[in-house]
Amino acid sequence: MKTVLLVARREITTQLRSRTFVVGILLMLLVFGGYGAVIVFAGTQGSSSSLVLDGPARELRGELQGTADRLGTTLRVTEAGNRDTAESMVRTGEADAMLTGAPGTYQLVGLDDVAPGLRSLVADVVEQQAVRESLLAAGADPDRVSTLSGVGVRTLEPVDTELGQRIGTAFVTTFLLFFSVTAYGAAVAQGVVEEKAGRVVELLLATVPARQLLAGKVLGLGLVGLLQLLILGGVGAAVAVGTGVLAVPALLLPTLVSALAWYLVGFFLFATLYAAAGALVSRQEELQSVTAPIAIVLLVPFLLAVAVLPVDPRNPVTTVLSFVPYLSQTLMPARTALGVTAWWEPVLAYLLALAALAGMVLLSARVYRNSVLRTGARVRWRDALRAGRP
Repeated sequence: MKTVLLVARREITTQLRSRTFVVGILLMLLVFGGYGAVIVFAGTQGSSSSLVLDGPARELRGELQGTADRLGTTLRVTEAGNRDTAESMVRTGEADAMLTGAPGTYQLVGLDDVAPGLRSLVADVVEQQAVRESLLAAGADPDRVSTLSGVGVRTLEPVDTELGQRIGTAFVTTFLLFFSVTAYGAAVAQGVVEEKAGRVVELLLATVPARQLLAGKVLGLGLVGLLQLLILGGVGAAVAVGTGVLAVPALLLPTLVSALAWYLVGFFLFATLYAAAGALVSRQEELQSVTAPIAIVLLVPFLLAVAVLPVDPRNPVTTVLSFVPYLSQTLMPARTALGVTAWWEPVLAYLLALAALAGMVLLSARVYRNSVLRTGARVRWRDALRAGRP
């Protein structure tokens, strides 16, 4: 154990003294800051619409404003003195569109297009007006017809008022886990190849057993990745709470704890696999060919977590896959952050991941021991597993 800790200390010291560690943190902070700024800007740009009314269309002002309020849409309605003024407001951007005309001849005019949301809102109001006037002409009571045709809505589960916060937290957690495991898993493979190409590994193996050397390297880089994850998570959480982006700080603690726990098992699962893959080749140029399949396995759950879970948190496919080792380290914490897991689900998934890790440690140690001293042509997985015992 002492030898493993010495090797881990060497890896930690090397990484912390390198510029890559600091640059990586700064780069990720810039990426998250830029992404957040874009989201906030896009939200403010798309959160409101403006409409200018001309002629008889002015009579719809109250209904337009009331309908927008009921839908939770911000609509700024103004009136123009004449058609030319209304068109000028659209051309200069003071209004998104102009509504002109009378019943039967209404026309919605935009600069080059009219946003679907605004178009739908205006169409609904005009349709409601036409139906109301037709009912009155037929001697019917529009209010009674509206009451009889109304449909009440209720849910079997309480409405999750924190869903938006959960989705944002789940996305950030997923991205941090994906970045950390990918970056430091690949660093393990790169370090193995560098030591193998420079014949440094031959000197190390003269005094350190292969299994302990592998364990120390993986442990050291894993702790460095954990430190970076803590820094990024802490800074991100502080900024989110301080700026009011995250209005429910209580969501943070369980999410961060879950992320840290899943990072550890996810990193060690992939790091041992990356180390074994790195031992198969002797040059950096050959490394990508053996690590590309591993990167694909990492990418699949990330894409599912950011593309499927936000719109369908209870998707049956992602639910099943969140229990599968090598996929669970991304999918299960995302589902947990969204609040759609029972207490036993992450526990079971974690136990399955630990079982897979135990098997992968034995397999990777065997491949590493049998391949790391073989230079020249790339070693095949089959040959590395058959040759000798670890």
